[in-house]
Amino acid sequence: MRISEGNPAAATMFSSESMTTSTGSSGDVYPASSELPFPPRTFSVEDSVVYRGEGNANVVIALSQERKVIRFRKSLPDDVPPDGGRQRAEREVEFVRSVASCFLGPYTQIPEILRCDAKDIARLSEAIQTLRPEKRRDKNITETYATKFPDYTFLRTKHDPRLFRGKEIFSVEIKPKQGYSRDDDRKLQKCSYCLMQYYKLKKKVITSRSSYCPFDLFSGVEERMKSALKGLLASPQNNLKIFRNGVIVYNQESSSSDLERVLAEWFRNSPSSTSEEYTDEFYDLIYGALLCPFSQEGFKPSAAYEISEPARRDFEPISYINPDVVAKAKKLLYFSGEACNLQGETLPNNSVLERILHVQKLPFITTEYVYNIYSTFRLLLKDDIVYNNLIKAQTFWGHRKFSYKSTKSITESAKTLKDTPWRTCITGTHTPNRTTNRHSYTEHRNVNSEFQGTTNNDRIKSVLVPGKSNLLPTYLGDNDLLYGKSDVPQNEGNGYCTEAEANCCISSEDILCLQNYLLFSCARDCSILIAFRELNTDVAPASNEGVIKLSNGLSFLCDIGISDLDPKSLRCIEKHRQRDTDVLNSVISVLEEDLMLKNHST
Repeated sequence: MRISEGNPAAATMFSSESMTTSTGSSGDVYPASSELPFPPRTFSVEDSVVYRGEGNANVVIALSQERKVIRFRKSLPDDVPPDGGRQRAEREVEFVRSVASCFLGPYTQIPEILRCDAKDIARLSEAIQTLRPEKRRDKNITETYATKFPDYTFLRTKHDPRLFRGKEIFSVEIKPKQGYSRDDDRKLQKCSYCLMQYYKLKKKVITSRSSYCPFDLFSGVEERMKSALKGLLASPQNNLKIFRNGVIVYNQESSSSDLERVLAEWFRNSPSSTSEEYTDEFYDLIYGALLCPFSQEGFKPSAAYEISEPARRDFEPISYINPDVVAKAKKLLYFSGEACNLQGETLPNNSVLERILHVQKLPFITTEYVYNIYSTFRLLLKDDIVYNNLIKAQTFWGHRKFSYKSTKSITESAKTLKDTPWRTCITGTHTPNRTTNRHSYTEHRNVNSEFQGTTNNDRIKSVLVPGKSNLLPTYLGDNDLLYGKSDVPQNEGNGYCTEAEANCCISSEDILCLQNYLLFSCARDCSILIAFRELNTDVAPASNEGVIKLSNGLSFLCDIGISDLDPKSLRCIEKHRQRDTDVLNSVISVLEEDLMLKNHST
C-alpha cells in the first residue's frame, strides 16, 4: 500500500496483507462476546492510498481505486481499549444502521468493519506521520478495528459516461455546525459557532474571526445562505474543503490564488471570465444542492422521535455558568454591536439541511437541564445505557412498519405505550449525597414489589419503562428486559428492589433527554459532502433528481452524503460544559481588549 497526501507519486509503501473486513450491511447485530458474524476476507490495496486528513477523533485514509475511505480511531497511549476498538466499531455500525439512517435516510451509508494487524497499524502510523498537522499528533492510531465508508467525494451511482462533459468530479465538504438553538439556551446575541471564534482567537488558533454563521446557512434565505458560503470560502478553517477527483485542492492551508485556479478549472465551460463570476457560480451551485430535495423512497423518518418529548421537571436547574459572567459578556457584545440573526425560513423537506436540522431540533429541554441530569447520575450512567436504548427502541418502532404519513397508527401505538404503567429502575448502585442535590426525583422512589430488580457487581440489570410522557421503550444494561406491570416475573430468586435501590431510579424522560442531546451533538458535528460532475447539454439524463442548472446554461449532477456520524460519549456533556465556560471568558477577554484599544486610539 502506498500512502501520499494528494500526490500518488510521492508515496510510502507498507504491507496490508493481514487486513480483513466484515460487512455491516446485512442487518445483523454484532454480538460483543463472539466472533464477527461474517467470515473475514483478505483486504488488499494495489493502488495509491491518500491521507485525506484527520479531526480530533479519527484519521481518514482514502482508497483511490476502490473509492472508499477508512476511518481509523485515534487515542492517547493510555486510553487504548483492550478489545482493539471492536466494540466501538460495532456500535458505530449499528448506530448508523439503526439510528442515524432513521433520521438522515439515503444521505447515510452503513459502514463496514475493518480488522487490521497491529504491525500494519504501526507501519501506517509511521507512513503518515510527516503528513499530519502538528496540533493533531498528541493522539495516534492504536486500535486495530476501523470502519470503511463510501468516498462521498465521488458520485455513488454509476451513470452512462455519455451524460457527462468531462471526467472531473469536484466536491465540497462543509461542516455546517449548529444551526438551531432553543429559546431557553439563547443567553447571548451570537450563536455558539460565532462565540467559539473568540475562543479560537484567544488561543491563537486563528488570526481573525470568520464571518461564517451557521444560522445563515440553515436559514433557507438565498442571500443569507450565500453570505454564509462567502464566509466559508474566505475563512475555511476546518469547515470547508474542495476536492478534485478525491484530492483536496482547497482548504484552510490554501491561498486565494489557489481558490481562483480551482474555480476557473471547475467552471471552465462557463461564459464567465472573472474570478468574481466564478465565485458567484460556485455560490449558486452549492446553494442549489443544499436545498435540493432528494427522493426518500423506502425512507421512513423515525416515528418514535417525531412524537416523543421529555417532560420538564418542576425545579430550577443549577446553572453551571456564573450569571454575572453571562451578563458581562452580553453587555460587551451589545456595545460591540455584534449579533447573529437567529431566525430562519422553512427548509425544503428532505433536503440535506432539513434532515440535519431535524436532528438538531430533537427536544432535550435545555443544556443546563442535560448537565444536571448527567451530574446527578454520572456514576450510574454508561454509554451502553444510552445507545442500547437508542438502537433497540428504533428497532422496536421499525418493526411496526410506520409509513411517513400514517400518523393515525403512530398516535394509537403511542397512546398504548403512554397508558402502560412502566418505570425505569437502575439497581445495585447508589447516587452520592442525593439529599443535597436540587435535581429531585422523589416521585420515582416508591418502587414497590411489583417491580423486580437484580444486582450483580454494581451493574445495571433490570429495566422497567415509564410511559407518562416518554413514548419510547427503554432498554438498559446487559439483561435487557421490557416489562409491563402484569409481566414481571415472580420468585426467580433475584429479589426485589430495596428502598436504597429505589432511590437510585432515573426517569426515562431523563434518559430521553440524554439521548436526544447526544443525537443533537452528533448532528452538530457532522459533515456534508457534495460531489458534482458537469452534464453534457446534448444528452438529457433519465431523471432530473440531483440535477442543478445554473443561469449560465451549465448543468451539474450532484450526489450528497453525510459523514462524521460518530455516536457521542456521555463524557462530551462535561466537555461541553467546560467549553461553554471557556468560550464566555474568551468573549469577555477579547472584547475588553478591543474596547481598550478603541478607547486608546480615540
